[in-house]
Amino acid sequence: MNAVTSDINREGVPDLQDLLDAVPADRIVACLPTHEALILHDGEKELGRIPLDGVVDVSLLDDSSVRRRPTIGRFLLLGPLAFLFPKTTIREAYRLCIQWKDPEGGYHFTYVRIATRIMAAHMLNAVKRSLTPEVRTELAQKALESKKRAVVPEKEQHQRPAETAPFITCGHCTFEFRKADLPPGGKCPVCGRSLNVDAK
Repeated sequence: MNAVTSDINREGVPDLQDLLDAVPADRIVACLPTHEALILHDGEKELGRIPLDGVVDVSLLDDSSVRRRPTIGRFLLLGPLAFLFPKTTIREAYRLCIQWKDPEGGYHFTYVRIATRIMAAHMLNAVKRSLTPEVRTELAQKALESKKRAVVPEKEQHQRPAETAPFITCGHCTFEFRKADLPPGGKCPVCGRSLNVDAK
């Protein structure tokens, strides 16, 4: 867990909220769950990580506001009655509130701004789901499988380009075509001469 939070603790935990507040309003901050932490990313760089073992509570705060004001068009149409029928503007704004504690036992509240209710509900469900043991086990297995796939033995690295080359070139007419299109008998579909597939 210390390794997960090292990026945050290097400059102090409160800086995580400062980084989130500094993200422009038109940019979305993603909260990506892994088997160890919630990664906060603004699309260009990672802002920080919150360890899953330290998450205490996740909730959604509604910061939406309703603004009512009379407009010039309504004044011209209705006169003083325009005050009774003002134009209503609704501004949607939500915050994902993550309450968590660091390895030293201090409690922190991290707020992630979200523009729409649908995105806010989706992110809330994704974070809550990632806290369940079944999902954490599944994410850990996927991470382990991806690490195994990333480690390719040196012998296979040299053999792979020859084995997976999808195209073949005829040595007589220099016509190039896919291996999947190779006709029965191993002959070139253009000049009709036999292809040395093994040499290729």
